[in-house]
Amino acid sequence: MKTILSIVAILLASNVYAQLLPNKNSELPRRAINPYATIDEALLASNVPSRYITPLTEWKRTEKDGDVTFTASYFYPTAWLNRQLLVRIESASSGYTLSVNGAEMGSTTNGSNPTEFNVTKKSEQGVNELQITIPAKSATAELLANNAPASLGKVSIVAQPAIRVRDIDNLVHLNDNGDGVAEFNIVVKTEALNPKSSRIHYELLAPDTTRIAYGYKDLTLEMRGEDTVSFATIVPAKWLWSIHNPTQLRLIVRNQIEGRYAENIAVKVGVREIEYAKKRLTVNGKPVALRVATVPATISADEIAALKVQGYNALTVKAGVAADEFYALCDSVGVYAIPQAAIDTSHGAPHIKRDGNPSNNPLCKEFYLARMGEMYHTAKSHPSVVAFSLGGGATNGINLYESYLMLKQLDENRPIIFFGTTGEWNHDTVEGSIMPKIEK
Repeated sequence: MKTILSIVAILLASNVYAQLLPNKNSELPRRAINPYATIDEALLASNVPSRYITPLTEWKRTEKDGDVTFTASYFYPTAWLNRQLLVRIESASSGYTLSVNGAEMGSTTNGSNPTEFNVTKKSEQGVNELQITIPAKSATAELLANNAPASLGKVSIVAQPAIRVRDIDNLVHLNDNGDGVAEFNIVVKTEALNPKSSRIHYELLAPDTTRIAYGYKDLTLEMRGEDTVSFATIVPAKWLWSIHNPTQLRLIVRNQIEGRYAENIAVKVGVREIEYAKKRLTVNGKPVALRVATVPATISADEIAALKVQGYNALTVKAGVAADEFYALCDSVGVYAIPQAAIDTSHGAPHIKRDGNPSNNPLCKEFYLARMGEMYHTAKSHPSVVAFSLGGGATNGINLYESYLMLKQLDENRPIIFFGTTGEWNHDTVEGSIMPKIEK
């Protein structure tokens, strides 16, 4: 009888996965992009609020049949009429559904990663109501052990122009002189149904405000098009990022539409070269052995400094936590970081037979790959991130093999670490490193 019930449970779970999408109507994952009205405000971002960003802080919590709904209001001013409204949800205790003014706008099965939704079409001039509903039982709960009560992280409304900066990234290699040859990529996107033009200005500043590079490029994007503005420059060795000298440059991006600057963005960037080959990890050409500590995402700068004194040079947090603030802190203090995908199936069946664990359920493959991609694209730009993890405490299987291959296609220069196993081919051994033990 027990065997029959187990088979029924597997069939029901498989049917649920077959009907679900990992994400519905969400934006592509990216680093946090915060637009400002002036460049001076952008450069003082941590101290000056942006007129284009509205944090939602007053929430009403209601519960029905175990489902928890968080409701807040936001104001859509006339000044934003020609802008796109994006809801950025930093995290939630589980997957959720997002609604605006009673209309469902989208959903995600992964509450651990920052997720954005475009809510322009259902937003009205004046006051709007936003609802985030976390179900009592997530259909994908077995992918990540989490018994925490329903909760939300930071949530903001971000207003960007019709043609907007979608993402910023950089690639680096060293030249024969030990200087960094850095290529910066500024991704620009439009949701408009007609062609849109923009001039993208860029300026790279050293810590002493020396202008390393500057220029602009004119773009015309067709209906719902996307393009990339790229530039390359030499960054002197003295300004390369390392854990001993965590130097961060400032990249300024200004989006000029019809002669007016529609958004001003300033992001901190660290220029450093990472290479991994034959079990050997190097940063700026020097071999690195990782001594990894597992820490809470709320760790402070002083606590990180104390761990460095104890000999730890790399940090990871529990599977599923992907707070941008954590990686930004690692960047500034000077310690390596290893993001973990929101995968932990250690609480499930330990055997690796087909359907014995989500890692071997073919219907779960799309969910695994989605979580890997979300982790990668939100954390990839941080100089502290020198490796990625497939998850913690998970039973290995075909979906994690496929995840490893996908991450290698995205980035072959950073090792892919699987804290849940050793000795299998989807775990990159880093010579001389000490990894944390996984608590099950």
